[in-house]
Amino acid sequence: MPTPDDIRAAFDAGERSHARRLAKELASGAAAHDWLAVAEILNEHGMTAPLVDLWRKRRDLVGLGSSERGSFATTLNSFAMEHMREGRADEALKLLDEALEEHDAPFIRRNIASALLHKGEFVTALAEIDAVLSLEPHDPASLLLMGIARYQSGDPELAVEPLEAAGDSADALLWLLKTLCLLRRLDAAREVLSRLKLEHADRAEAMLEVELQEPGSPLHVLNA
Repeated sequence: MPTPDDIRAAFDAGERSHARRLAKELASGAAAHDWLAVAEILNEHGMTAPLVDLWRKRRDLVGLGSSERGSFATTLNSFAMEHMREGRADEALKLLDEALEEHDAPFIRRNIASALLHKGEFVTALAEIDAVLSLEPHDPASLLLMGIARYQSGDPELAVEPLEAAGDSADALLWLLKTLCLLRRLDAAREVLSRLKLEHADRAEAMLEVELQEPGSPLHVLNA
């Protein structure tokens, strides 16, 4: 049976197809620590989709231990995010549901919520975010998602608190700015705008330009 070093050597030689064949052989019976090493190598080389198939093959043939299930779930999550970036929320959700069956982790539930928001399924998304916040009540990423979900579902008043608690990331400040503008709290909005420009000078101009290209953006009220 080949070793992880054999697979790394195949990649180093530019033989991606050969590396994949070796990985397929290892998936059918390698020890867990060797297979986890193989999975890491394939991830390094961007072979997420083939790795998902190999994980499934290994699960069906020999079963997975707890550490393997966690790694498999992470790979499924990564593949789902590739689908999300290409606008395929339905496919992403299928992968995320599969990942959750392997390993119930907050980051997977957050990404499920993101996919549901993309589809406009606000009630279900809020339930997922609530589940994460019940375990991690101060998690900035989950608080940001909660604020976005409230905003997009038509409850900007309820979006303010989680967005304020989400921290000072550029995304959190932009969503807070949009919410305050929508609520016509213009003094507070201008303060947030100043923070965004000061704390994220490298991103703020581009983010604001994209936002202001939207005719319906609430930020237009600042120039009224």
